[in-house]
Amino acid sequence: MNEAELEAWLLARLPADLVAGAPQLLTYDDELVIMLLVAAGAEGPGEAAAHGRIAELREASRPLRVQLARELQAVLRRPVAWGMRLGEAEELFTTRSTPVMTRLNRNERDVLDTLVAAGVADTRSAALAYVVRAFAIAHGEWLAEVRQAIEQVQQVRSKLKLRRRPGEPPAPSSGSDAGEE
Repeated sequence: MNEAELEAWLLARLPADLVAGAPQLLTYDDELVIMLLVAAGAEGPGEAAAHGRIAELREASRPLRVQLARELQAVLRRPVAWGMRLGEAEELFTTRSTPVMTRLNRNERDVLDTLVAAGVADTRSAALAYVVRAFAIAHGEWLAEVRQAIEQVQQVRSKLKLRRRPGEPPAPSSGSDAGEE
């Protein structure tokens, strides 16, 4: 199922009072994240109202989302996660938490141990997740630029893969005696 087919499949099954447009599909090697663009309610403007609306729609749509996720997981053979966006407010839920192995030197482990000792995190693993989130907040603009550059590189690569190259390239004309005996 390609992205357009998946989008159409979802739109055919999602109620119109839940979504305000086509869902955003974020495809990863180990997970598909479906971000629903939800319709505003009568709560009024503001981020707090938007988060309240998302919480309300999350609960109301839970049985449907579970059913759709099961169907998609059977076809796509990868976990499905959900999120909702209303204006600038966005929440991800049911996303996977995946262990990541890394090697840290003594000074790096001391940073994690300090966060644990200070009560910021319960474990080194939680401390590392905290550091990653703090980095993402502090450097969000830079990360967005990097992601945009990566997307542009991927677009160029996909264009190159789609073009057929006829035959082999011509051999260079031998204007010198280099390599000849």
